[in-house]
Amino acid sequence: MSDRAGAVSSARALDHVVMPFASPAHARTTFAALGFTVAPDAVHPFGTGNACVFLADGIYLEPLVVADPVAYRRAEADGNLFVMRDAAFRQAHALPAISALALKSADADADRALLAAGGLAEEPFVEFSRDFTTASGEAATLSFRLAFACTDSDRDLTLFLCEPRHEAAPDRSALMRHENGVSGLARIVVAEGARSAVEAVLQRLNAAASATDSQEASAEAGRAQSLANVALQFAGRDDLSAVYGGAPQDGAEGVRGALGLVFAVADLTKRRQCLNRGAVSYHEVAGRLVVPLGTAGTFIAFERAST
Repeated sequence: MSDRAGAVSSARALDHVVMPFASPAHARTTFAALGFTVAPDAVHPFGTGNACVFLADGIYLEPLVVADPVAYRRAEADGNLFVMRDAAFRQAHALPAISALALKSADADADRALLAAGGLAEEPFVEFSRDFTTASGEAATLSFRLAFACTDSDRDLTLFLCEPRHEAAPDRSALMRHENGVSGLARIVVAEGARSAVEAVLQRLNAAASATDSQEASAEAGRAQSLANVALQFAGRDDLSAVYGGAPQDGAEGVRGALGLVFAVADLTKRRQCLNRGAVSYHEVAGRLVVPLGTAGTFIAFERAST
C-alpha cells in the first residue's frame, strides 16, 4: 500500500471531492449523523445540486444529487461533461460513492493545455455561475470553469480542474465548525487499479510546475506526486481488508476508483460515543472507526490524530 504526501511545494492541491447520492435527504442525514455541519442546498444550472461539507483546511465534500431531472437530461444531451460523467457513474455504480476529485486551478485553460500535451485532456470546458447563500443569509454569485482530464478510468473516477472565476466568496467560517471535531481531510483511499490514471494526470500537472521551482524540484518531475494538501493512499484488496476492514466485492484490483475518506480526530472515544448516539453502523479495525457508505465499498474512517 502506498501513502504519499506531496513533499514538493508545487504539487497540485485538492479542491473538493464529488460524492453522488440518490437524494438530498440521504446526503444530508448521512453527514449530519457523522457530526458534520452541512451547508444549505444549492442547485447548478445544469440540473445537479449539492449540500456541501466545508472543512477548515480549504477542502470540501460535495454530495451531489440530481435536483432537476429535466435540466439534467438536457445538459447530458448537450454534451455537458460534468453531467455526462455523473450520469455514466450513476449507471455503473451503487450509491453513495466517490466519483471525482476536483483539483485546484488558477488557470483552467493553461491546465487543459498541459494535459493535452500528454494526450490527457477533454476538449470542452464546463463553465457556470450560481447563487450561493450561507446559513446566515449572505448571498453571492459564484462562477467556475472546469477542465476535465481524459483517462482510462473515467467511468470509475473523474479528475478535473476547478478554477473559481468570482472575486469573492461568502464567509463559510460557520460552516467549517463541525461537532465531530474534524478540521480537514487526512487521506483519500484509492483503489490500486486507479493508480496509473491518477499518477499520469498528476505527473503532467506537477512536472510543469516543478520545472520552474528549482533543479531539485525538476528532478522530481518524472516521479508521481501526491496532492499538496492531502495524502493519496493506493490500496489493494488485502490492504483494504487489513487497514479498513473490507473491500469491494469484486476486489480492489478490479476497481479503478476512490473508495474512502479518512479524517483525523483528537479523541476516538468521543467519536465512538457520537456514532453510537446517532445509531451509525461502523466497525473498528487497526485503531480506526470505519463507517461503510452503501454497498459499493465506499467508506468514511476516523483515526486518532498524530501528535
